[in-house]
Amino acid sequence: MENVVVISAKPEDAEFIAWIVAQGMHMNDVPSFLKKHGAREDTLYSWKNTRLLRCEDKLAGGLISYDGATHEERRRNTWVMPDGRLLGSGDVPETTTGEYYLDSLAFVPKFRGHGLWRVLFDDAVEMAKRAGFHRVALICDESYPKLAQRYASYGFKQEDTLMYFDTLCRKMALAI
Repeated sequence: MENVVVISAKPEDAEFIAWIVAQGMHMNDVPSFLKKHGAREDTLYSWKNTRLLRCEDKLAGGLISYDGATHEERRRNTWVMPDGRLLGSGDVPETTTGEYYLDSLAFVPKFRGHGLWRVLFDDAVEMAKRAGFHRVALICDESYPKLAQRYASYGFKQEDTLMYFDTLCRKMALAI
């Protein structure tokens, strides 16, 4: 791949950010509320938490990542339903204070299979180091063992399993 560059997302990228999240949650359609969240600054899926990958002058993919200490507050701003219920993701937290969390990663089909995820991971790890973190974490759907192998090849190690919206996931972490 040529002309590969990582850029910070902007509020006007909200629709693409929502697509990244929907892909990570195996949704065929992108719910409208996710599009609104991408344009905000206080949600899990904010443009402020998103780095985009451009290849051949096209958006190729993106990674949403952030300080784990902000997760719970941002989750409340993201997953409150119109009736006031807060959707939960289980008893084991996805991330905690002291972790830099890689939340959602997705690529446009044309750009999959080229190892470009490593470009975004390298960028996120560098951001985490600059911010003083010594640990990066993510969760990986158990029904995609090749993803877990890919993350292990980067140095992530499995630590726990958890239910995330009725999906069994493994939590993996990387010491940096």
